[in-house]
Amino acid sequence: MSKPIWDTKSSGNFDTDFDCFIAEALLSEGRHVGTLDETLSRYHVTTIEALADKQKEKFLTYPKLYSLFTDIEMPLAKVLWLMEQRGILLDTQQLTKVGQDIDTALEEVNKNIEKETGGGLNINSSMQLGSFLAEKVGIPLGKTKTGKYATNEGELSKYTEQFPIIADLLSYRELTKLRSTYVESLIQKADEKGRVHTTYHQMYVNTGRLASSNPNLQNIPVTSKIGLEIKSCFIASPGFTFVSFDYSQQELRILAHLTSEPALQKAFEEKLDVHIVTAGKLFDTPYQQVTKEQRAVGKTINFGIIYGMSSYGMSAGLHIPQEDAEHFIRQFYASYPKIKTFYDSYLKTAHINGVAETLLGRRRYVFENPKRRFIDNGMRRVLMNYPIQGTAADLTKKAMVDVYNLISKQFPDVSLLLQIHDDLVFEIPDDKNQTQTIKTIQKVLCTVYPLSVPMEVEIKIGKQWGNMQPLHNG
Repeated sequence: MSKPIWDTKSSGNFDTDFDCFIAEALLSEGRHVGTLDETLSRYHVTTIEALADKQKEKFLTYPKLYSLFTDIEMPLAKVLWLMEQRGILLDTQQLTKVGQDIDTALEEVNKNIEKETGGGLNINSSMQLGSFLAEKVGIPLGKTKTGKYATNEGELSKYTEQFPIIADLLSYRELTKLRSTYVESLIQKADEKGRVHTTYHQMYVNTGRLASSNPNLQNIPVTSKIGLEIKSCFIASPGFTFVSFDYSQQELRILAHLTSEPALQKAFEEKLDVHIVTAGKLFDTPYQQVTKEQRAVGKTINFGIIYGMSSYGMSAGLHIPQEDAEHFIRQFYASYPKIKTFYDSYLKTAHINGVAETLLGRRRYVFENPKRRFIDNGMRRVLMNYPIQGTAADLTKKAMVDVYNLISKQFPDVSLLLQIHDDLVFEIPDDKNQTQTIKTIQKVLCTVYPLSVPMEVEIKIGKQWGNMQPLHNG
């Protein structure tokens, strides 16, 4: 076996088959790993080799976790490094123009705000802004723990319809953030060839999800027109096209698999809209007669259950009384009884064992303090989400490794550029093999793991990342 090291990706050494940092991140079950020196001290060893031996002994207790380490996390380190090295092409001239458009929009918004405030107000000061809105305009703002008026987005957005100044303030904040966080930052980070190179953090989130930084390309806003314009400044290399493979309702499919809930499985097998199915059960309405508003409730409930949302959170999200939210939750579990059975059993096992586990064996501790053997509401929400989001992260990582193994042999000109959680973006040559390449990658992604329901990906294609169109014949 090759010599173990502490951090494969940082050293650029991918010849080793044992990275002690990745191993410890898995074995620590979601706890902070610490430095190499701290880890050596914790294991009472002085060398990397001795540390690796100790870690292998621990892995013997958890064969699924060891398989996750050897078959997914270790090979993924190289995949991520290659993605970082490749980067993505940025049209800096177009982005500069978007920045100018933002400046023009900011000037207009500032004029409106000055008219509404009379000028002289520092809108970047939360204290001045809060006092003005509450005492001069008469907006019933809540207060922070320190007794100051709350001016965060969540608080201000409550009054957008009643007070025009709120819409302008929120617009000002959004435009300012887009200008500084994305336009200025991205242009500065482009290399001499115009490519932007993000850094992926493989073991940063204890559910296994990847994080991105410097710059964060997983978090570019797409809910606004300007956000999409910024995203569209990322362009395919000459002679190539972007192809995006986005897992369709990945987490809900995993929920159907883990719970063996027949009604949910049937919905996916028959390619029904699962949010309409849930809404139909909640409102006792035939599938074809479910309204858009009812579907929105079904969607909120579906994802709310996955994320462990309380009736309070659900009532706030749907703008309904809390007792109505409680009714919807009860109705959901009555409609999908095996989901409740699964969570009851899963939480009981987590309480007994002190750890939760994903389908592929990733583990997370339950009790921060082992002497306090109860699961509070906060941890309950974390635990309800963990097997779903954690399994989704594991399967997406496995898909990245499987696809890399394929394209490195069959399609060496194809590059995996980006991972945005359940969405993988490739750069594929504009040649006669493009259609077959897309179909081959699609097949790999949809057969990455034998779930009890079919896995599907939504495929989009285009020359600009923010302007990709569905590929209906993919």
